[in-house]
Amino acid sequence: MRVLQLISSKGLFGAERVVLELSKSLQKTRDCQPIVGIIKNEYNPHVETVDEAKANNIDTVIFPCKSQFDLSVIFSIRAFIRDRNVDIVHCHGYKSNFYGLLASKNKVSTVTTNHNWLKSHWKLKIYCLLDSIWIRYFGRIVAVSEGVKEDMLKYKVSGKKIRVIDNGIDLGRFKREISTENVRKEFGLNGNSKVIGTIGSLGHEKAHTNLLKAAKGVIETHKSVRFLIVGDGPLREYLREEAVSLGIENNIVFAGYRKDIPELLSVMDIFVLPSIKEGLPMVLLEAMAAKKPVIATRVGAVPKVITHNESGLLIEPGNTKELKQSIMELISNNSKAVQLSQRGYQEVKTNFSSEVMAEEYMSLYNELLN
Repeated sequence: MRVLQLISSKGLFGAERVVLELSKSLQKTRDCQPIVGIIKNEYNPHVETVDEAKANNIDTVIFPCKSQFDLSVIFSIRAFIRDRNVDIVHCHGYKSNFYGLLASKNKVSTVTTNHNWLKSHWKLKIYCLLDSIWIRYFGRIVAVSEGVKEDMLKYKVSGKKIRVIDNGIDLGRFKREISTENVRKEFGLNGNSKVIGTIGSLGHEKAHTNLLKAAKGVIETHKSVRFLIVGDGPLREYLREEAVSLGIENNIVFAGYRKDIPELLSVMDIFVLPSIKEGLPMVLLEAMAAKKPVIATRVGAVPKVITHNESGLLIEPGNTKELKQSIMELISNNSKAVQLSQRGYQEVKTNFSSEVMAEEYMSLYNELLN
């Protein structure tokens, strides 16, 4: 079967990583030929996902989109479906849902994956409402966590159509030997300094302000510690100013948007996920696959991945005091940090591999086609 994985990309983030990991694993099966399709927005062009797919010998296609609402995209996708004999269109995100659904109507089977509905801005709330209407017409709907499913049920989306499929990652990306020297040199990280890291878009849901507040307390005791914040987004300048106002700017490294995730994780001694809203974050799985001790908030599917005090540390979202104490604990207790990292790795290896994810999606695709 040929499956078009369609996404309107703004970079190489969680949803894009899912598309890539899923496509790589589907390609290994004899029954599926994945095609990674990008809706390229000319006002905000990003084709990193296509570049990554090509590097992994996955078939790709780019659908140019000239404006916020471009009807020609529908006809481009429809022509591609016809010319390439696509069997299933699998959409990721509200924009690909809109164009993909209209292009597929009465042509092929459809699946959509809801990675997480973000509602921090009034525009996002409107998109969320519209998406809740469009997705009702898909053949199958996938939620990446029970929390995301519950969110859709609140919008009266039929539970009969929804299936929860956990995200998964390719562990092989993190098994190779990685030299930390170049990354440490690039960011001026002293070899003796503990590095506390986080990776994610700089938006409200990721709650980087809470991490900065916790960092201030940590730095007061451990003056050489460095906090590595990887990602870009609308709060970039605000967070920089916040670090200055807290007097900790010399201990904070803003790395910006990066694609070399395994290399960045390699220099971190502790990984922190301070989010106040998540689905099933890919970066959490990546940190655990890289054998890093993890501190994360009890949001979305995070508690399904992490068992507190066994495979990581769980804290309440927004509790900066608890976050500070957890960081301090792992800085001071290296044996516990190692124990958490080892158990975390085993958890991902057993339950959250890309192979397991692909098997579940293949089962879903076969249901549709049969």
